[in-house]
Amino acid sequence: MIPANEWWAVLQHYNETIFPAQVVLYLLAMAVVGIFIWKPGKIASHLAKGFFALAFGWIGLVFFLALGRELPAHNAQAFLFLSLAGLFSLDLVTNTSLFRMPDDGWRKTAALTGFGLALAYPLVGLLMGRPFSGWIIPGAFPCPTAALALVFMATTISEKRRWLYLVTLGLLLLWAIPFPILIQIPQFGAYEDGIMLVLGVYALVSWLLRSRVAKSSV
Repeated sequence: MIPANEWWAVLQHYNETIFPAQVVLYLLAMAVVGIFIWKPGKIASHLAKGFFALAFGWIGLVFFLALGRELPAHNAQAFLFLSLAGLFSLDLVTNTSLFRMPDDGWRKTAALTGFGLALAYPLVGLLMGRPFSGWIIPGAFPCPTAALALVFMATTISEKRRWLYLVTLGLLLLWAIPFPILIQIPQFGAYEDGIMLVLGVYALVSWLLRSRVAKSSV
């Protein structure tokens, strides 16, 4: 396992090298969320899937393959995120899933809270006194981008090409739930990844509840 100081050094070097790309990706993430909340529908859903195809592709190629080669199992992690980019691209082309903002009730509150938490990742770095190069930013880093994608995935359950939805959700959950508990928080002190863990559990519970409702209506 790579020492914590070396792990953070990789992240800081990445932030410094790609600047200002992380700012652009973060603004894109906020724009996608804003459009989805303000005017949900097919266009907002397509924009979200297009953003995740772009962001996960960037993370796989630039974060892991180009600038994160010192990270353990970086090839396997790159493959996972490039696979997610491909899955979101396929979903976009085939129009399989439609992300839908809940109209009201606890589901809408949970979705809005989830979006806020995912976008608040850099705030944790700021509050912990890290320099900008130590911030973990949605759109440019794997964990907050996966956390944001999980909130979107929790807003729908696909009726057609169900395998595509389940594989995408499964890969996101594979990253979101075990890693903060086993690695990110205890090994590296990346406490902001507690957000991803919470949103992973939220997406899993939402899927289970929606699946139960779908089965009972048959």
